[in-house]
Amino acid sequence: MSPELAGRMPNAAVPTTGLAPPPPLPLAPRLPEGADALAHWSRGQLRRLPRHARVLRAEAQACAQVCEPLAGLTDAEFASRLVQSRERVRRDPVEALGHRVEAMAMVGEAARRALGMRPYPVQFMGALALHCGWLAEMATGEGKTLTASLAGVLAGWSGRACHLVTSNDYLAARDAEEMTPLYALCGLSVTSVVSTQKPEERLACYGADVVYLTAKELLADYLRDQLAARAGRDPHRMALRRWLGSAPPDATAGQLLVRGLHTAIVDEADNVLIDEAVTPLILSSPRSSLGLGEAVRLVSTLADSLVADSDFEVLRRQRTVLLREGARQALAARAAELAPLWRAEPRREELLRQALTVRHFILRDHQYVIDEGKVVLLDEFTGRMTPGRTLTAGLHQAIEAREGLEISDPNESLGQMSFQTFFRRLPRLAGTTGTGREAAGEFWRIYRLGVLPVPTHRPRLTVSAQPQIFETAGRKWQAVVRQIEGLHGRGQPVLVGVRSVESSETIAGLLAARGLPFELLNAVRHAEEARIISRAGEWGRITIATNMAGRGTDIRLGAGVPALGGLHVIIAESNESGRIDRQLAGRCGRQGDPGSVSVFLSVEDGLSRRFLSRGLRAVLIMLARLHVPARGRVVRTLFALAQRRAEADAFSRRRGVLKSDDWLDSALPFEPGSSA
Repeated sequence: MSPELAGRMPNAAVPTTGLAPPPPLPLAPRLPEGADALAHWSRGQLRRLPRHARVLRAEAQACAQVCEPLAGLTDAEFASRLVQSRERVRRDPVEALGHRVEAMAMVGEAARRALGMRPYPVQFMGALALHCGWLAEMATGEGKTLTASLAGVLAGWSGRACHLVTSNDYLAARDAEEMTPLYALCGLSVTSVVSTQKPEERLACYGADVVYLTAKELLADYLRDQLAARAGRDPHRMALRRWLGSAPPDATAGQLLVRGLHTAIVDEADNVLIDEAVTPLILSSPRSSLGLGEAVRLVSTLADSLVADSDFEVLRRQRTVLLREGARQALAARAAELAPLWRAEPRREELLRQALTVRHFILRDHQYVIDEGKVVLLDEFTGRMTPGRTLTAGLHQAIEAREGLEISDPNESLGQMSFQTFFRRLPRLAGTTGTGREAAGEFWRIYRLGVLPVPTHRPRLTVSAQPQIFETAGRKWQAVVRQIEGLHGRGQPVLVGVRSVESSETIAGLLAARGLPFELLNAVRHAEEARIISRAGEWGRITIATNMAGRGTDIRLGAGVPALGGLHVIIAESNESGRIDRQLAGRCGRQGDPGSVSVFLSVEDGLSRRFLSRGLRAVLIMLARLHVPARGRVVRTLFALAQRRAEADAFSRRRGVLKSDDWLDSALPFEPGSSA
């Protein structure tokens, strides 16, 4: 870094002790209804017109052309030009319309000098889209990390807080470290915030110009700051909480962590803004509940003796349980054994509903695993473990009782907010994703984010086969193993995608029985995720992965593999969202590499059982038994129908939570993020 730039880092970390607390984020616009909703939808459709992509594509080509002669500048000349571009952006931090192309070209040349990577025109296009507040849809392997960093430099030059949100701590630390030379050459400081850091370390990290972190860490620290700010304004309230033992551990530290919120660039935005959108992040402390442990164990034992469709009804699509008279009478007969607090009919029946819900909808190795004697929840869309996250409304204790574990105390909420509500309030929001068009309407309606498809640097050569359908799951797994065995015999690497830990262990057992070597990647064996995925393209490699599939880690083909057809991806279980299937399919064929995809389905898969009628499942059974010419197309159509129904249900839940948040914001006189 040149001496001229070295001393020009404006937002150095400074302690915030004694400073006035930042105000809470303003409320986001409420969801439009009626005619307003129609007008809003129409505007979103206009933003998806191809002309927007053409404009940015032309600007990207201009960036590439301006960038070429910059290579002939000396270091001193380039440093001087870089400072000039930075000052122009600082004076016009919102758009920098008149200097956008030149500024982006300068950052592109900085990337070449600092990292040895000259951005492709499509990366310039993606970075410009982010700078203008779009959601850039870029295929796997197209260099989203560098693309986000180019936009991050311009955001950092504005002098306002910039946070690059990644999928996990590993990617946050890796990306910040890899991109440090670029930011340093551009006169910016960069760091990462991860879950293992202490408050004093976080305080220093948040002072950087650009911060890489997960959505969970950013929202949690924002809520902590709001709690700390309220503690300073209401000492009597905090004194009461300390007396009750429920004060947050860092609420009295006198230091605010997040120096400000302005620009957020979200990597894998579909996961953060859609899949996990309504998951509330809750700051809480344990609160003992007299007699809860004994009550949960007793009701759990009772639940094992009840009969479905006789004592209770299971509503699979709604994922809920209705108690019938048999269950109510059995529970009333044992009510005297419960502690007084749990004997009332509403309380005891809620405990029983929770116990039955756990048995039918919250399954081990699907929604949670047992790790070191503790229940650890799994992210349904990535398969990753989420330590520290618990289910509310007593469901966590119901799982512990079913598994015979020690019953933990329920948590008292100190403050909470959903990711959906949080990101809607940020002044500037942009993101990258490999699969955005399926949810383009929702991105616009909820976040006012238009989805802009960015073309690939090289044409994709992936070959996709028609899906194969089987009557039973057992036959499907046997067919999957036969295909793996055939591909492995000629050295072609295979990546098998499944939905749950249980399924991954099933297919692993079948492969082991045939003596086939493989790598298993699931929530139980997650420690070496990046290493396992990075080697999945080597000759003869077999990799089994849940939906986590190493997002953010490229799969490069080994020697001789392209001649064999590249990486072959097997989708062994179709997901409830078509986006997840397309993400898995996108793991092959990066940067013009060859690749192929096959899909195996069964009538017993959860997707078909929950979202297809008996008549449509009967059609699938007939297709599984008959080999008709159009079988693959019909199967694809029926499963696509099931996915659309699942996605509609999921969107309905997200919209319901958002409307509830809007109502609470308007009806209750509490600040955002506060707890009643």
